[in-house]
Amino acid sequence: MTLTQTRTALAAGLLLAAGYALPAQAETQGVGQTEIVLGTHQDLSGPLTSWGVPVRNGLLMAFDEINAAGGVHGRQIRLVVEDTGYDPRRAVLATQKLLNRDKVFAIIGALGSPTVIASMPLALRRGVPVLFPFTAADQTYDPYHPLKFASNIPYVHAMRIGTRHFIENEGVTRIGLLYQDDEFGLNVKRGAEIEAAAHGLEIVESTTYKRGATDFSSQIARLRAADAELIVLGTVVRETIGAMQAARSLGWDPIVLCSQACYTPEVHDLGGDTVNGVYAVSQTPIPYPDDPNPKLREWVTKYNERFNLVANVQAVAAYTLARLFAEALEQAGPEPTAESFTQALVDMEPWVDPDLGGVPIDFNEGDHLGTKSGFLAQIKDGRWITLTGPMSVEADG
Repeated sequence: MTLTQTRTALAAGLLLAAGYALPAQAETQGVGQTEIVLGTHQDLSGPLTSWGVPVRNGLLMAFDEINAAGGVHGRQIRLVVEDTGYDPRRAVLATQKLLNRDKVFAIIGALGSPTVIASMPLALRRGVPVLFPFTAADQTYDPYHPLKFASNIPYVHAMRIGTRHFIENEGVTRIGLLYQDDEFGLNVKRGAEIEAAAHGLEIVESTTYKRGATDFSSQIARLRAADAELIVLGTVVRETIGAMQAARSLGWDPIVLCSQACYTPEVHDLGGDTVNGVYAVSQTPIPYPDDPNPKLREWVTKYNERFNLVANVQAVAAYTLARLFAEALEQAGPEPTAESFTQALVDMEPWVDPDLGGVPIDFNEGDHLGTKSGFLAQIKDGRWITLTGPMSVEADG
């Protein structure tokens, strides 16, 4: 028996022992003679289109380049894209279609905490890998499942990193929270609460909003009345801008920290001076056209010309993750299964895109959280500036 065969047999045995029995047809679902079919669901029509559209574009751009070069083991990669509108119910329906009609080999780069958390169990029950979702919710890697792989620093980790920085370096003692009332927001909230408690602090005020909200005046007024020095935001793009507009209208200028969900050029492009000074924790620098990396500058130009859109960090991340998928697929051999592919991901050395860079992604047996560190950035003069090197916290709490 070859090493690959041994690993495949062992992986299958572990899946069965752990109660993750796979139906026979799922082992090769989506793998044909000439193509391998992947699925993704994005927000292409709702409040997160500034994320969903570039993620889709980045995936398509990478797979088109891979296919033009001959594909992987002679197979073309075909991506089926579904629109959820950032609605968990639509995400469930989209996933059912991808699994039952399109027969996808894997779900890759799906967007959004509530949408991914609602739909992920469907794929796992079918023995279909859920790869690199564009959410940093803990549920994408915890509890462990052999078929789910997370590539983003979790919101809990990121907000612990940011909150710790301001407590230890700025002397902050009064922390307030404004967060979306769903899984995404709760993960942001949990990170800030864990780090505050670790320093003997309590959250002085905590308030929520519903997805799609545009008026944050009452929430900001409550946070100001509580005399919060640091506001931790569980917001995305429009909500970050709306919260900052509400604060500025009161003449209030607290320290404002958000997660990687607001770390996009759209925040400063749409928010203007209102959002100057906002902080975020992320893991991939914004791809500005004057970046010192010539390969990144070339990629930005190609992206902008192809899609007639300005490249952002989501597009870069999606592009690099598509290339990571192709590398693992190559290593899985000419007849990939869910088991051989996921074992290839685990066996790979820490992976960084050779052209565009980024934080290393490293999966291990029993630990499919590929990234545990992030850096602090701030909007200054209309662009995100990286302030620190990679920082991390232990994955406790």
